[in-house]
Amino acid sequence: MRPWTQALSVYGLLLVLSVVLLRFQVLAPSALGSATAPLSKVALVAADNVRGSLASMAEGRRTREEIQTLTRRNQELRQQNELLNVELGRLRQLTQITSTQAPNAVGIAQVVDVAPSPLLARLKLNRGRADGLRVHMPVTIPAGLVGQVIEVSARKSTVIALVDPQSSVGVTLSGGRGGRGLAVGSPPNRLRAEFSLGVPVKVGDVLVTSSLGGVYPVGIRVGTVEKIVPVGPNDVTRTVIVKPAVDVGALTDVTVLGAL
Repeated sequence: MRPWTQALSVYGLLLVLSVVLLRFQVLAPSALGSATAPLSKVALVAADNVRGSLASMAEGRRTREEIQTLTRRNQELRQQNELLNVELGRLRQLTQITSTQAPNAVGIAQVVDVAPSPLLARLKLNRGRADGLRVHMPVTIPAGLVGQVIEVSARKSTVIALVDPQSSVGVTLSGGRGGRGLAVGSPPNRLRAEFSLGVPVKVGDVLVTSSLGGVYPVGIRVGTVEKIVPVGPNDVTRTVIVKPAVDVGALTDVTVLGAL
């Protein structure tokens, strides 16, 4: 039985007892009144206690309801704060890219899917033609170049990442050291870049985009030279293995740039 039900039962019994005692007092006020007076007082005190208990339980219920309401409101505010922080991070990313890579950013897009094939590196974005996206638009983040848009629908688009075997990008040594080359995707997570034998490329060199191909703005970080492939006696180019600046599998938001 619930506590408030028990309290009501006790309260009812005490009321009945009080009525009975009052009845006896009417029949024999002088003799019975003095004998039952203590019992009447006890009954009245008990009734007051029961009323107080009922009021306390009601107040407790109101307090619990208020706590639940405040808890829900606190959770809602936390969620709103998290969303605001995410949006602020996107705006900072957009500002950083427009100031360091290219001023013609179209906007931020979310990565909603990644191609499951280990041989391909394709990303699905939640932005499409209705948002101003077009084929051949570069896709980047502050850390470096991601790839370019290759398919566009009304509300979705597909990006081919640099490490995809069907992707290629013109590269050069950072810092204005020259040496134009071409980097192609090498699954699952590297690129192979070809330079002429006269280019002084070495392990640790940073490669950035060049004007070759006319798709990407010049100077965006592509990756770091990880290995120099030994040159054969008949080779006319030097091949290097490049670790990309961007981990495609860890992407959540990207910035889409306007096509050149």
